[in-house]
Amino acid sequence: MANPFWENPETIGYGRLPARASFERFGSTQHAKIGQQPRKKVLSSHWRFHRCGSPDKTPEGWNTASFDDSYFLPVELPALWTMDDRVEDQPIYTNVRMPFKTEPPLVPAENPTGLYRYRLNDAQVPEGQRTLLMLSGIESCYFVYLNGIEIAFSKDSRLPTEIDLTQYLQAGGNIVALKVIRWSDASYIEDQDQWWHAGIHREVALYSTPSVFIRDIHCRPEYLLDQQQGRLAVDIRIGGEHRLSLNHSVSIRLLDPAGRRAIKRDLKASISKSNFYPVTGKGPLLTLETEPITVTPWSAEQPALYQLLVSLIDDKGQTIEATSLKIGFRHLVIKNRELLINGKAVLIRGVNRHDHSDTTGKVISEALMRQDIETMKQHNINAVRTSHYPNDALFYDLCDEYGLYVVDEANIEAHHHYAQLGADPNWANAFLNRAIRMVERDKNHPSIIMWSLGNETGFGPNQTAMAGWIRQFDPSRPIHNENAICEQGVSRHWDSNPQGSDIVCPMYPSVADIIEHARHTKDPRPVIMCEYAHAMGNSCGNLLEYWQAIEQYRGLQGGFIWEWLDHGIKSTANGQQYWAYGGDFGEDIHDLNFVCDGLCWPDRTPHSSLVEYKKIIQPITVRKHKGHLVITNKQHFNGLDAYHARWSHLIDGSAERSGALSVPLIPPGETATIALPELATPRQSNAIQSLLITFELAKNTRWAGKGHIVAWDQVKLTTGRRRKRKALAGASFKSTRQDLTVITRQAKLTFTNDGFISWLHNDQELLSGATEVNIVRAPMDNDGIKGWAGHQNKALDRWKSQGLFEAQQNWNRAKAVETADGTITVTQTNSVKTLAGTVRCRCIYTIDGSNSIRIEHHFEVPSSLADLPRLGLRYPLSGKFEQLSWFGRGPHETYCDRKQSGIIARHDSTVSNQYIPYILPQEHGNITDLRWLELRADPDSLLRMDALQPIEGSASRYSQEMLTAAYHTYEVAPDHRVWLCLDVMQRGVGGASCGPDTLEQYRLKAGQHQLNYDLTWKSEP
Repeated sequence: MANPFWENPETIGYGRLPARASFERFGSTQHAKIGQQPRKKVLSSHWRFHRCGSPDKTPEGWNTASFDDSYFLPVELPALWTMDDRVEDQPIYTNVRMPFKTEPPLVPAENPTGLYRYRLNDAQVPEGQRTLLMLSGIESCYFVYLNGIEIAFSKDSRLPTEIDLTQYLQAGGNIVALKVIRWSDASYIEDQDQWWHAGIHREVALYSTPSVFIRDIHCRPEYLLDQQQGRLAVDIRIGGEHRLSLNHSVSIRLLDPAGRRAIKRDLKASISKSNFYPVTGKGPLLTLETEPITVTPWSAEQPALYQLLVSLIDDKGQTIEATSLKIGFRHLVIKNRELLINGKAVLIRGVNRHDHSDTTGKVISEALMRQDIETMKQHNINAVRTSHYPNDALFYDLCDEYGLYVVDEANIEAHHHYAQLGADPNWANAFLNRAIRMVERDKNHPSIIMWSLGNETGFGPNQTAMAGWIRQFDPSRPIHNENAICEQGVSRHWDSNPQGSDIVCPMYPSVADIIEHARHTKDPRPVIMCEYAHAMGNSCGNLLEYWQAIEQYRGLQGGFIWEWLDHGIKSTANGQQYWAYGGDFGEDIHDLNFVCDGLCWPDRTPHSSLVEYKKIIQPITVRKHKGHLVITNKQHFNGLDAYHARWSHLIDGSAERSGALSVPLIPPGETATIALPELATPRQSNAIQSLLITFELAKNTRWAGKGHIVAWDQVKLTTGRRRKRKALAGASFKSTRQDLTVITRQAKLTFTNDGFISWLHNDQELLSGATEVNIVRAPMDNDGIKGWAGHQNKALDRWKSQGLFEAQQNWNRAKAVETADGTITVTQTNSVKTLAGTVRCRCIYTIDGSNSIRIEHHFEVPSSLADLPRLGLRYPLSGKFEQLSWFGRGPHETYCDRKQSGIIARHDSTVSNQYIPYILPQEHGNITDLRWLELRADPDSLLRMDALQPIEGSASRYSQEMLTAAYHTYEVAPDHRVWLCLDVMQRGVGGASCGPDTLEQYRLKAGQHQLNYDLTWKSEP
């Protein structure tokens, strides 16, 4: 038999006060203005906690004052018991599946339950005031008790519950007790591709109000686009039993961003008997409106906030309560397939963001919120979707302050039961209630530009009811609902169901998909992708092509990358710290590392994919045209006065000269052409020359300091010419049945049936094994998630079925000839045999009396093996080679479809630092557009590679075999060798862990390929 509370979707809560906007309460207008002495106490310390196996296993009388809780654990709140090592319970990660095997609305009988107790003393309860308890976020559902009396019950883990304690309080102290139940019917609609936790993850607070109080405030600031003025209407609802509010009044004062009065005098209105008239009376609700006034509109680029002071005045003329809200004036409208913000079709350069900390789970501090937002702003991100639930109210305050556009998402996702619950009338109340409570709490934030009806729950009447309520209550913001335009896994309805979504907001469309839609649709709605470019592991290929399409085609307005953060949990194994993922806590049902799919590591350090995103979406671009620089300001509202521009002249990758660049104040959306800086004629006539242009912040901002680089571009000046190689005599060879040896003045090179196996120079050995033709890489998550079955459509499963990872190297006997100029040419062929065919390679080594070898590789790839992971040679080198320099893209890793953020220059690093410890070990550290590479063991031992044309390459202490076998970072360790890979190319990284595969132009084709380079080894005894 279902429990009437936690297994009944129609029971959404009781004893809760009506939802309202988030604001603090003060005793005076002056305190409200400066934010001092709020009538609030945060209850963080002195809680006692105990975990029970299920709700019916609680100790007798545990919620009463006389109960002995000395054996309960002391806890500081907010905190999740699933992140507490003292508690027998664990976090669980699933993506689609529920973590237990029951059907809605039933949950397992073994249902972990947390008991919390707090002793409330008389000093915390103001006499003659209402006393209220605010519970901002608890997972999953909970009962509230005061002195053993059950006074409330609530669901919805991500929105606050307010409870009036006044009538239950006793003199001499009180016991507040909470019974938190981990699983409930609400869990079925909180199935949100995240860690399942349990506990109290947001603030618990006590606050007080007079008997008549400000119940709610709804600010409706309007930016009048044509007049470039603002108008404000404010609905203020007064609380108090019966008609206590009669003859009370409210006044409002509006201050501009500089703290000056924006309206000349305060506006005031009073509660009269007419408010309570039959039929026509609207209750204690007052509306105050301003005339049009001059305002600065709010946008992500110019987050102009106005301070609204609201005061409640009693019938004696005394201010009894006051509050302050930050509001912004802006204009939103959808017109001709564009979402216009203040009249501009703003491109949404967004990310999806879950609440996550690697040490506290879903408990997020203000410092972490600020770090997230500042890092987003530093990487040119202008929008965030609160996937898949409302965030803490403070997060929206910060988005208002820093300037981010927000899609506020309702706490609804039923992924496992996608096609079921959105159309089930038994769940209608729960759906609608979550939408109402979200909108009521967050309605005053200018940063919120869309309301989202949730995620991955199908489309049915429950969501249509949500959309209808929101549209009537707040017609100023559009509705976002991916469910309405795409029946997941079944069909695509991009041109359908306008009643369900004002935005065409698909998940993981291909570049071709969005272009086809933009070219042929008649739908008047804009396309803003709610999720794309799945950032799992080494990921985010072809962002360039997405944004070329977005900027070219009308109606494409950007989207939100999935997602901001890897959700690894800090753990220890084998004495090493690592980030754990699904299955690492002993869960029976889990989805492995699919929770680690962010642009940042769990500690919020950016991945190279975030650096790429920053470059692709940068707000200023530079290109060269006919001897001039063409500069485009891609901002929507700002000129370039906030930036200083600089140039650097790079010759063969090194900066030779630099200076300030004078740039006109280009209006938003406009382009200007300026002359190239005057540059000295280089001494090196064959040099590769380029100009690096950077735009830096001219002064400190909220989110970055002066000098922070916002945008850069590199333009070619000359391509350079390769010097001809002069052969030196002094080489000879000796051939036996076992090997072929070439001897020069200082070196001996040996070729056997295992290939090129030895290069001795002054009795020092370069190689630590045989070179080999390399056609595989340690699989990326985007190649196919190696811990998952059923991925036959992914590249990794295809490569496995082709036998690539077990391919056999078959070297033929090396042959040598001496040429007329005294050089030795060694030719050796290799057949790399797989189950699907054979890759053939002919290697030609030209060796003379110098320290250099010219090497040519001629590959033939059969059509049966098109789309290999990579094609090149791998050299196992002596481990002494640690120092690394190169001329190519950098300083971070780049790949053929993710290299726009790499500067073509000389870069210096170490081999050890090339390792990228992806949470699931995989391919890393690649370099594109590689001209030369140097490995140095000490000042007297140097190996240099010079490419005859730009190639790809890498140097690492981690072999691809080791990385392929490992599932965690603690399972790998640096090798005693250095693995040097030189490649024709690697397959692009793509995004196929969840979304479209690597684009065709970034895949290896069948047919003929060449790889040509010189190797030079200088080694002194």
